[in-house]
Amino acid sequence: MAVWTVYLSLGLLVALNASVETRPVEKNKDCKPCETGWTAYGCRCFKFFNDPRIRSSAEFGCLISYKGNLASVHSHDEYIFIKNLIRRATHASTPTWIGLHRVSQYAYWFWSDGTEINYKIWSPGQPSYGKDERCVEMNSVHGNWNDVDCDEKKPYVCVK
Repeated sequence: MAVWTVYLSLGLLVALNASVETRPVEKNKDCKPCETGWTAYGCRCFKFFNDPRIRSSAEFGCLISYKGNLASVHSHDEYIFIKNLIRRATHASTPTWIGLHRVSQYAYWFWSDGTEINYKIWSPGQPSYGKDERCVEMNSVHGNWNDVDCDEKKPYVCVK
């Protein structure tokens, strides 16, 4: 009986996990297909790079090599999609660069792709606006976004 309960519990857990990760995304029929190695969400294509770089080098890599930007996030579903993209590659909630940053000491945040900031999911106590904390990682210690020093090396997610 105990073994049956364990198998049933594991089966439900796998089914719930699969339904979250493979939830269909409403797709516009005018969307272009993603290149090999990129994953579609809506009409945008995302790719995780497990190649730790400082933020400027990560953004440069997205721009020059792939004609994209560090990822911007515009909804909770898109945020979960990106978290799952990272988790599939690293088997963890790996702290990862996204495209949100601020210029100098001001508290104005910008997406590197120029899109509107219409969604935020800061970790508790964040952003802290530390002197050198002008860039944003997702999957911080508390699970969501954290402002950090742009010279830290982290993997990154590009979007195009």
